[in-house]
Amino acid sequence: MPGAMQSSSGKTGVVVAALVILGLGLFGAVGWLAALVLGLVAGVLMGALLHWLVHEGTPPMDADHWSPVPLEAAVPAVPVASRDFRSPVIREIIAEADRQDTDSEPADDLRRIKGIGPKVEAALHAAGVTRLSQIAAWDEARVEEVAPKIGRAASRIRGDDWIGQARNLVATDREGA
Repeated sequence: MPGAMQSSSGKTGVVVAALVILGLGLFGAVGWLAALVLGLVAGVLMGALLHWLVHEGTPPMDADHWSPVPLEAAVPAVPVASRDFRSPVIREIIAEADRQDTDSEPADDLRRIKGIGPKVEAALHAAGVTRLSQIAAWDEARVEEVAPKIGRAASRIRGDDWIGQARNLVATDREGA
């Protein structure tokens, strides 16, 4: 196969040289000697360019050379902070969420968080999330777990910062109580 490509670039160089010589010699304002020189230069340059493109460029990614990037290498792992390194306020919110019995008190208005409307709130309730403190206690793994259940992308939950908003609302509610 490389031999066929090499002769192809040589043939292309000869064709370009002939076209330049004929074009300049017949229709151009230069003499036949200038047309001959320019044709040879153009032919050599075109042949060299094609040879470089075909033989020196990036090798084709055919079946012998191609292999997909493993998914683990393509998507970096999201670091998750352990509970030991969280601030005392957040640890208290998490502990309160673990202690709370969701049946004993009425559910919080989750629509106070930007990005949560009536339909998402209903989906959160169906997934067992009824308190702001529960959302405030989420980590990255919990976001990834809840997102498909409620029909939202995890990136959207992170982008709207539901966890930060919930933590601020829980802290504000504590100060008001």
